[in-house]
Amino acid sequence: MRQKRAKSYRRLVHQYVLHYRFREPFQVLIDNTFAQALVRYQVQDPLKQLVNVLQAKVKPMITQCCMVALYEAEKASEGNDLRQAKDAIALAKTWERRKCNHKEAIAPGECLASVIGPTNQHRYILAADDAYIRRARRRTVPGLPLLHYSQSVLVLEPMSDVTERHIAEMEAHKSTVSVTEQKILAHAAEPTPAPAPLPPKRKRAKEPNPLSVKKKKKGEAAPPTTSATSPHEAPEGSDTKRRRHKKRGRGSSSVSITSTVQ
Repeated sequence: MRQKRAKSYRRLVHQYVLHYRFREPFQVLIDNTFAQALVRYQVQDPLKQLVNVLQAKVKPMITQCCMVALYEAEKASEGNDLRQAKDAIALAKTWERRKCNHKEAIAPGECLASVIGPTNQHRYILAADDAYIRRARRRTVPGLPLLHYSQSVLVLEPMSDVTERHIAEMEAHKSTVSVTEQKILAHAAEPTPAPAPLPPKRKRAKEPNPLSVKKKKKGEAAPPTTSATSPHEAPEGSDTKRRRHKKRGRGSSSVSITSTVQ
């Protein structure tokens, strides 16, 4: 595969991974016509060719209705076509069987349409060599990659118009504001009442800084206290005793003794 084609396929697969959350291994849903094309073009390793185109791990699978279509083609074949039909059946048996829950086999196109669904919920990659089946799914199902053979070359089809419009709608939906966000914005736009003013704080008299107050000197006498009574007189009812004061003079006659009064 050429480098330019591989680069375009890588970008295309990345779009499906980004917008539709495709994860490895990719589930490749193969129909009966694609299995016949693998035998007709003598593809030696179909799994390796799918890996080279999708550039990721793949898991091929086929429905029971498509297997019934291969068995019917074997019955209607002769000669060389019979050998190719048997080889296609042997190749299809190596793939995983996808349950379609059809008790009676229906047409492969209808079976694939029911398995894929309207939105490709299970993220299949459809590999079909029937142009009618590819065209029907391409026009109706968004996010469905398509594979087919063109002159023995496996081709990954470009993204359909339905898929491109669906991606544009998803991107537009992401940029729009949701209902919950609208309610939040409406609530935030409503004017909020102003808070009530706080009462003014009363100014209290501050005490002087203890570091700036002058300390008292040690040994400094306390200021004298005034008393209404004489030092020699005691108030009535007091139990204090008068002390005797002794005066000394020059002579013995100058000594006076004060009596003690209780």
